[in-house]
Amino acid sequence: MREPKKLLVSGVRNSGKTALCLALALILREQGLEVGYFKPIGWQTFIKERAPSGKKLGYFNDADAVLMKEVLNLKHSLSDIVPVLATFDYLTSMTKETDKDLERKIEEAYKNVSEGIDILIIEGGHIMQLLYSRKLSNFHLARKFNTPYLITSQIRSDLTVDDLIFRKTILDTFNINFIGAVLNNVPRIYLQRTKGIVKSILEENGIKVWGIIEENRELTAPSVADIQELVEGELIEGPENLDDIPVEDILVGSMTAESAITYFRRGLNKAVVMGGDREDLALAALETNTSVLILTGNLYPSVRVLSAAKEKKVPVILVPYDTYTTICKLEGLTGKLKPNNTERIKKLKEIVQKEVDWKGIYNKL
Repeated sequence: MREPKKLLVSGVRNSGKTALCLALALILREQGLEVGYFKPIGWQTFIKERAPSGKKLGYFNDADAVLMKEVLNLKHSLSDIVPVLATFDYLTSMTKETDKDLERKIEEAYKNVSEGIDILIIEGGHIMQLLYSRKLSNFHLARKFNTPYLITSQIRSDLTVDDLIFRKTILDTFNINFIGAVLNNVPRIYLQRTKGIVKSILEENGIKVWGIIEENRELTAPSVADIQELVEGELIEGPENLDDIPVEDILVGSMTAESAITYFRRGLNKAVVMGGDREDLALAALETNTSVLILTGNLYPSVRVLSAAKEKKVPVILVPYDTYTTICKLEGLTGKLKPNNTERIKKLKEIVQKEVDWKGIYNKL
């Protein structure tokens, strides 16, 4: 069997690791290459589906692997693309299989997914040391498959620089071919610093920076569907396809009615969280650019609010929590790419093609 070129992409949560894998795969396919995808260790989550009757169905698997299989139209089964699924209690849930059993399962899946392709993109676990106790961490997998290792990282503070240099030290200890990093989702206020001093210090420490990508709310903003899933709310008004409605800001409705309009005009494509009994604030929010109303305390709104929301085509979600608890749940939420996000995926590919030296990365393989 002809061995393909390989690249292992690692990172941390919300670093855009899967998005980079997807964009690179789409770009390299445009160059006429057969590109495969492999995620040896997945993270088990519930993948929701909707039956024709409207009843919610689903199954357990790795959401990133499902995305890649559908968008890239991969022919292999999910059990080959992501042969091992970890959970929060993997120290006990995986005890029926020995280290050799798991290793054998990964090797067989690798053989299947790498057959007849030019390049295999291997996505690492969401943390580098996941399953280190079973000798299946990103370090072990990179050595097993003898693959170059690329890290994606957010830049939120100077601490990230030390974190990347520390990771390089660990990879060097394992004799892994670490080829560098892509700095992703960089806030605009930190962009020039990243292009200047951050990049300079990283490269002085032997970390090649292949690209610096500014944070783009079109790509990272959660959808109304993401929010509904997180807060486990009931949709009492609004369209079916909530995946297409972005939420770029979250505001709390707790002011007087007189100041509400001015306050709500500050946010675009926003979620407004308020008690369900505040008809005045809900109507004011609906007069501005609002993506969704989240009504707390299981308090149903008035008919006037529901009628106005229907007219404006704004979803209304009812949650059992108080306003403070709801806001805490939403803190730090970012959007997840889904197979039907065609415009987001197109935009993602364009950004990576422009901001990342993907040809340089490919030539390193």
